[in-house]
Amino acid sequence: MSNQTLALCRAAPYGSALAREGIEAVLASAAMEQEIDLLFLGDGVFQLLDSQAPEAIEQKSLRRNLMALPMFGVEQLYVCQHSLEERGIGPDLIQIPGAEVTLVDNPGELIATFQCVLSF
Repeated sequence: MSNQTLALCRAAPYGSALAREGIEAVLASAAMEQEIDLLFLGDGVFQLLDSQAPEAIEQKSLRRNLMALPMFGVEQLYVCQHSLEERGIGPDLIQIPGAEVTLVDNPGELIATFQCVLSF
C-alpha cells in the first residue's frame, strides 16, 4: 500500500468553490513536501479542459492552478476513462505540461492502493 495521498477531484470547475479549494489544498500539501496524486472523475474531468470561458460568469480560471501542479511536484494525474466517455471528452483534450496523465478503467482499484484519500 502506498504512503501517498490521493485527491479525488469530483466537482465541476465552476458553480461552487469546491474544485478551486481542492486544487489549492493539493498545491499547499505539495508545497509542504507531501506526496500527492490526483484522480479526476465524474464532473471533475471538466476541470482539465482548456477551452473554458470562466470570465463570462465572473469566475477565475482554474487553468493556472492546474498548470502549477508539476512545478509543485504533483506530476501524476489519473483520469477516469468512463467519466470522459460519459461526457464526450476525448483523452487528447487533457494536457497538463509536465504531468503524466494516466487513464484509469477501474478507479476503485486505484483508490484502494492509497492509505489516505481526500475528496473534493
